[in-house]
Amino acid sequence: MSREALLMLYMLILFSANVLGAIGGFGAGLISIPFLTQLFDAKTVIMASTITCMLNVWLVWENRKNIDFRQLKIIGGYMCLGLPVGVAGLKYMSVPELKLFLGLFMILLGIYGLVKLRIPAIEKYRFSSPVLRAILFLAGVIQGAISSGGSLVLLYTQQEIREKDSFRATLALLWTLVSILTVIQYQISGTLCGEAWRLALTGFPAVLLGIYIGNKISRQLSRQVFLYVIHLLILSAGILNCISCL
Repeated sequence: MSREALLMLYMLILFSANVLGAIGGFGAGLISIPFLTQLFDAKTVIMASTITCMLNVWLVWENRKNIDFRQLKIIGGYMCLGLPVGVAGLKYMSVPELKLFLGLFMILLGIYGLVKLRIPAIEKYRFSSPVLRAILFLAGVIQGAISSGGSLVLLYTQQEIREKDSFRATLALLWTLVSILTVIQYQISGTLCGEAWRLALTGFPAVLLGIYIGNKISRQLSRQVFLYVIHLLILSAGILNCISCL
């Protein structure tokens, strides 16, 4: 494949993933990374994806009135404890094995969410506070390692943030802040490379366009349809993660 064709495919993947990510307030990395790791070096793509996630600041600005800052502090605080562990582990972790484990988990999470929408009794089940905190810590570890901690954060936010617009706005700000912190830690640890920056900058226009269109679409969705989209997004991302490991 020529360099030009490779870059066009790269931007198409980023655009599509960010349309979906803007609809849910998260998930662009979950969707794009399984595809992009087939085209580029896995660690370079992971770092480039983290850089492009900083562009969620646009989505944050557009939905700033709906941000739940109390929940943001809880989520961000526990994730920040896990981020350095993931960033440090990126040098030593087996990315394919980690992606496979995460993919299987996301498939189960997506199925659980879809079933929950069909069986209201399941909706009454709630995770305890210590379990939720542990989930957020692990989300930070996975985010720092392979830029895909969103599936674990979803377990927390589904229980603690019920309103659609607040859900999206809070997660968008979360990923903007987490991405900035992760990029700084990549730089400090000596992991961040020039190629990751070049790849990220090349994809910026596609990411911004995807965020703009996805945000427009989300405003037209009911909460029920929104939840179906979220769980289908997680299920699809899990399947893609597993396929990319074969």
